[in-house]
Amino acid sequence: MIELRQLRTLLAIEDFKSFSQAAAAMGTVQSNVSAHLARLEDSVSAVLVDRRTGVLTQEGSAVAIRARRLLAELDAIDSDISAMKNDVRGRVRIGMLGTVARWFVPALLEELAARHPNLHLEIAEGTTSALEARVHSNAFEFAIMTRPSNTDELIFRAIFEESLVLITTKEHHLAQRDSITLVDLDSEPILLPPRGTQFRDQLELIAAQAGIVLTPKAEIDGIRLLASMAFDGFAPTIAPASAMPAFLIDRFGVVKIEGLPPRRVGVARRKKVQHSAAAKAVLRLIDDFFTATETPLRHSYPAGVRSVLG
Repeated sequence: MIELRQLRTLLAIEDFKSFSQAAAAMGTVQSNVSAHLARLEDSVSAVLVDRRTGVLTQEGSAVAIRARRLLAELDAIDSDISAMKNDVRGRVRIGMLGTVARWFVPALLEELAARHPNLHLEIAEGTTSALEARVHSNAFEFAIMTRPSNTDELIFRAIFEESLVLITTKEHHLAQRDSITLVDLDSEPILLPPRGTQFRDQLELIAAQAGIVLTPKAEIDGIRLLASMAFDGFAPTIAPASAMPAFLIDRFGVVKIEGLPPRRVGVARRKKVQHSAAAKAVLRLIDDFFTATETPLRHSYPAGVRSVLG
């Protein structure tokens, strides 16, 4: 018979890619992790983890997907019953773009503590492609990200948009301009996301329409890393306005780029999923943040960010 602790062990191994780290996260010893996994493998008659790498096998991934759904439903039972007693509690795990998390998470946690002190929120950051995969695999209840590529499996609802800017050092020859267009970046070495990413594909399409070629000095997947390298003077980069912290604006060049559509960010979640009362409470809080006309959190919007919820 499969036991819940065996399933939790498998998911810990998937999350931490290591038996020892999985044991530490579960508050037990490595021998217990190995024993629980071995019993689970006996129950399903399959090898679930490659012992050399700590990576789940194809069979292990299949079990993990259903295990996450099962454990999420069990957590939802407690959350739903508590909500009926006007006490929303439980654990909600969500993903978020790093540039968004930097300014939104503090406000989100502050408001959550005031409304639902018994609700625990776990937040992991990542790129849109990484977040999409983890929402699809049930690792997250939902994620705040740009539009997913697989809209057959996920629902996406935009909540805000933000302008795109050129980030560079004060010494760069474009830093003193009030605004530029992509034509000004023709053959200018800049930092770009890799080809095949949604952001890069959008930039390439607009550049082609303008009859210019974007020249990558380096290709890096991750807006925060792109911005950090621009801060260090490696090369300019194109990034959402929120990638520039307010306290650094005066130290670097931040130039508007005319003609680029804003980046649209929203909530992506799986279709046909009955969220727990705790997850619904977090979703309501996010909606309130971006729809309220009068809220103490309104001042937390960074420059260049605009709600699309009204």
